[in-house]
Amino acid sequence: MRKFKLNCHYLAGLVLLWALPMTAQISRGGLHLTMDGQITAGYNGDFGNQESSDHSIDVSGDGSVRGYYYLPQFISFNVLPYYGRSQDNSTSQSISDSSGYTGIVNMFNGTHFPAFVSFNQQWNGTGTFGIPGITGLITKENSHQVTLGWNIKLPDLPSLTLGFSNGSGSNSVLGSDSSSTFTNRVFSVGSSYRLFGTYLNGGYSHQDTDSSVGGLLAGGDSTASSSNSANLYYLNATRKLPFLATSNISAGFNRTSYTDTISGGQTFGTTDNALVNLSLPFRRLPVTVTANYTDNLFGSLEQQLISNGETPLTSFASPTSHSLITTASTFYTVLPNLVLNGYVTRTEDYVAGQNFGLTQVGLNASYNVLRRIKGLTIVVGLVDTANQEGNSRAGAIGRITYHRAVGQWETSLFGAYDQDTETLLATYTTSNINYGGDIRRNFKHGLSVFAGVNANHSAFVQQSGDGNTSENFFGIVRWRIAVLSGNYAKSNGTSFLTSSGLVGVPLPPPLVSNVILYNGTSRGGTLNVHPTRAISIATSYSKSDGNTQSPTLTSNNSSTVYYGLATYQLRKLLISAGATKYVQSLTGSGTLPTAATSYFFGITRWFKAF
Repeated sequence: MRKFKLNCHYLAGLVLLWALPMTAQISRGGLHLTMDGQITAGYNGDFGNQESSDHSIDVSGDGSVRGYYYLPQFISFNVLPYYGRSQDNSTSQSISDSSGYTGIVNMFNGTHFPAFVSFNQQWNGTGTFGIPGITGLITKENSHQVTLGWNIKLPDLPSLTLGFSNGSGSNSVLGSDSSSTFTNRVFSVGSSYRLFGTYLNGGYSHQDTDSSVGGLLAGGDSTASSSNSANLYYLNATRKLPFLATSNISAGFNRTSYTDTISGGQTFGTTDNALVNLSLPFRRLPVTVTANYTDNLFGSLEQQLISNGETPLTSFASPTSHSLITTASTFYTVLPNLVLNGYVTRTEDYVAGQNFGLTQVGLNASYNVLRRIKGLTIVVGLVDTANQEGNSRAGAIGRITYHRAVGQWETSLFGAYDQDTETLLATYTTSNINYGGDIRRNFKHGLSVFAGVNANHSAFVQQSGDGNTSENFFGIVRWRIAVLSGNYAKSNGTSFLTSSGLVGVPLPPPLVSNVILYNGTSRGGTLNVHPTRAISIATSYSKSDGNTQSPTLTSNNSSTVYYGLATYQLRKLLISAGATKYVQSLTGSGTLPTAATSYFFGITRWFKAF
């Protein structure tokens, strides 16, 4: 049943704001305040298969409240509230009526003790559940974040920086029972000082993160939850050397510890890292030498994955492991357009009572063709790898770029191939192919075109079929009063689940468990037309199709959004009309596809309250 409601309080507030005198600023008791923004009154309605149809007369808008107390250097602030903003009635990308505020307060600027507080809050916002390489699924989100910072900068004394942030949020995927929540708290302290010509900096940070994903994307009726905390201690030193103008030596040490609880199990560990870097910029043959020691390989890997919101290691019991990596590199300019680069890397790993040794020698050449094929740059190289059992393989790298004007067309092409052996456990090989290009031209009467493609293929050589592939095609046509753009993308690969979406797997199975296979395509386009300076018309279309497959569930997913907004500027009034329609379905959820349409007609006025 359709229903109609009239918000008289909103209309009374609108009339009052429109009638406010245009005072430049309010000053009272040392407080200086300025407020402006825009407010919209209009008729809107919506209908869909998952909700009752309704229409109403409402008020929405956004504004800016800024000012200072006594002096701008003492306390200044800027708060940006918004209410009821959606694609129908503004340029906001929120499908639903989103409300919230952002702001910042600065204190004691220009003194030795500057500080700030920033904050943001969002209700009923629109986001996406990420799928690598393509447009994700539509989500409805609530979130808030508060961040505090304080600096102490006294002359001839070490500086001190303190920071704290606290945030949380939740989102639900439209058309399914899948939802996720997260909280994140971070405390940090840091300091820097120059002592006897040596620059020192160090600090400490602590982070607590809790997240959960429930429903379809977690495997039907199950809930995947994760709770972890991490500590970081670090100290770095840099000093110039007495010989060579820009030579320097730097050293650093950091200790990280973590505790992670996921799916009823717990893992914890501590990792120490030490790094030394020596730079000797000889005129003809500059040399850089680095050495990096890690006393816990598996702990280092787990912390990398925890930072993405997941701990996908198969075993919670990490074996004893440590690693020492030493690298020396240099380059030599043979000719003005020919540069040779070389490096030697030695890796020594110890894992669960076994030693793994790996040596890599690499040489590549970069050549910029200037005469016959102007704009062409070629890089080719070889990498030879050997371990304690002998020479294992020879890899290759290659890069080519080409920029050239052909008549009135501007072209740009690139292609690259890399094959390398990762240092982790000295066992696993990756390869990557990246290619693409674009073409553009400006015609008469304000017409221009631009089109391009970008593709990336990655694969884990030791595990056939794993990896990630993505291709993206795009184009833009401009003509005086109109801009037309379109895009098409497709991707597939392996991933694991986090509270914000799917993340490409950084390592091959069996090191990573709970792998989710995905593939999909997305396409879309926009058209913006300005027939006159006062009239603006914007339309867009996007569609995403794909499927995900986990050990417990397979789902075919689809999301489609249509959007249009037309505005007419009449002096201080902006007359607008907009509509949005979306359809989203996930077959694995067991629920009907969600479809909804909303529309809006209204008048917006800019105001300056004081």
